[in-house]
Amino acid sequence: MSSKLPKQGSTPPPPRKHSEVRAAVQADERRHAVRWASDASVEILSPIQAQAEALDVSATGIQLSLDGWLSTGTLCDLRITTHTGREIFKRARVIWARRVGDECVAGLHVVGSIVPPAIPE
Repeated sequence: MSSKLPKQGSTPPPPRKHSEVRAAVQADERRHAVRWASDASVEILSPIQAQAEALDVSATGIQLSLDGWLSTGTLCDLRITTHTGREIFKRARVIWARRVGDECVAGLHVVGSIVPPAIPE
C-alpha cells in the first residue's frame, strides 16, 4: 500500500515580486550541485522566443516555468536577469520537461556561455 504524494517540483511556487536566492527546500541525492530557489527573470532567445521564470538554479543548471513548450534535448540560448539587474547569457540543454497546469516546467543543464546578441541601432 503506497500513499500518493505529488512529485517534487510538480507545482511551481507562487510568483514573487523581487528576485532572490534561497536554499532549496529539500536535498536530493540525484543532484550534482546545490540548488537555490530563485525567481530571476529568464528570456529564452532561441530556438523560441519566450519569457520564463527561474524556479531554482545551481552551478550546473536551471529549472524554468514558462507558457510555451520546450522539448527534451533542445539547446536554448538564455538571457538571465538577476534581482540586481545583472544579465547573464547561457546556453543550456533541456533535460526534462513536463506540463504543470497551463505551464511547462523544464530542467535545463547549462552547457556554456554565449555572446550577448547585438543591440540593433
